[in-house]
Amino acid sequence: MRFKKHVLLAVLLFATLAAISAAGQTEAPAQVQPTGPVTIEVWSSLSGSKAKLFDAQVATYNTAQTEVIVKVIHQGGYSILRQKVAAAANSGTMPAVLIVDYLDVAWYAQLDLLQPVDDVLPKAVLQDYYPSMLADLQFKGKLYGIPYNRSTQGFFVNNDVLKLAGLDKPATTWAEFKTASEKMKALGKDYYYGYAFFHQFLFDAIAYTWGASISTPEGTVALNSPELVEMFSYFQSMYKNGLLLMQPVLVGGFEEQNGAFLEGKVATVFQTTSFFPTAQNLLKGKNWSFEFVPAGKGGNAVTIGGGNFAITSKASKDEIWAAGKFLTYMSSPEIVAEFFMGTGNLPTRKAATDLPAVKEYMAKNPSAARMVAQLAYGKPAPSITKNIRDVFNRVNDMISRIILKGEDPKTVLDEYTRMFQNEFNEAKTNGEFIY
Repeated sequence: MRFKKHVLLAVLLFATLAAISAAGQTEAPAQVQPTGPVTIEVWSSLSGSKAKLFDAQVATYNTAQTEVIVKVIHQGGYSILRQKVAAAANSGTMPAVLIVDYLDVAWYAQLDLLQPVDDVLPKAVLQDYYPSMLADLQFKGKLYGIPYNRSTQGFFVNNDVLKLAGLDKPATTWAEFKTASEKMKALGKDYYYGYAFFHQFLFDAIAYTWGASISTPEGTVALNSPELVEMFSYFQSMYKNGLLLMQPVLVGGFEEQNGAFLEGKVATVFQTTSFFPTAQNLLKGKNWSFEFVPAGKGGNAVTIGGGNFAITSKASKDEIWAAGKFLTYMSSPEIVAEFFMGTGNLPTRKAATDLPAVKEYMAKNPSAARMVAQLAYGKPAPSITKNIRDVFNRVNDMISRIILKGEDPKTVLDEYTRMFQNEFNEAKTNGEFIY
């Protein structure tokens, strides 16, 4: 069945290429087609199985048409790509296309490293993307990124471990989360309901569920709001009382980060959906599921991270034309569907979920369907995420001080509120704040 699914998708992909070639970008501004094939270089942040599938998609594209030649250079991750982009920007050697983290799109646009992409794809295509995926890719009213390998937050659940504590379903609210943690702890000191791989990306979503505004779009930092003080006090108390397992492991794959969960002593783990296929493999044979982030006063909520295509300001007119052709192909529902089913990353376009192969896949994989359903609760990243440099590590330090080290939540949150607000104010004064 898996073979048939991929054969069907391959046929659809070639049909997509033929349709693109025949129709062109009818809704986008017409551009003069260059004579001869145009080569574009793509610097990718992808690695592992995602890089392999992307390479296969590019190979299909290169084979099926003669107008554009796409050359891919995988940089090995977001951090390495940032270093390469910084060096290339200084030396004037930027490629035509990047696959860049959502954290960096608006920042690179502000630095004049990227071209707007509003006119690269037809408006009907852009309108088919989930709005919450586009929210963080804009700068001064223009779009600078096209979603590709996007992910969100959620809980991986070992339902067999839940049953040991007499729990018949995962917690859907933070109040239920605490009650479930108390029941799980009754099994013994080594058992936990939740493992908190608690870092900046997960914090953004959890804060929204608590009804908190980390910072406003206009640039007011609210880390010390009553909602966030209450939220951190909740998690600090859970950790102190042995109801929450939390370790400061911020590197490695799912297996390295979630050992206790995989050993069957922890029922749930906060994680990013980018680990979906790895978890699927490691939990094979177990009764597991992917579930929503629990709801709080703010209801359900997620933010959406991950990589996006961007065209650099270095790209020539011919390269922009070629990039448009390539990105039209990469944004087709069939390609989006293939990447979703092959990697566990989110389907970036709604039209992809209407394809029969995707409907069949989600019917057989209800956890994947729940992952997609969470997109209805998507929120933009807070302005801190876009404006504070090295935000991932700095927020992680803040979280560690409060929960792991037991420092007073209000005191630490006051400190970071002042620190980040000063940086916001300076950025505004210099005209560098990203709204």
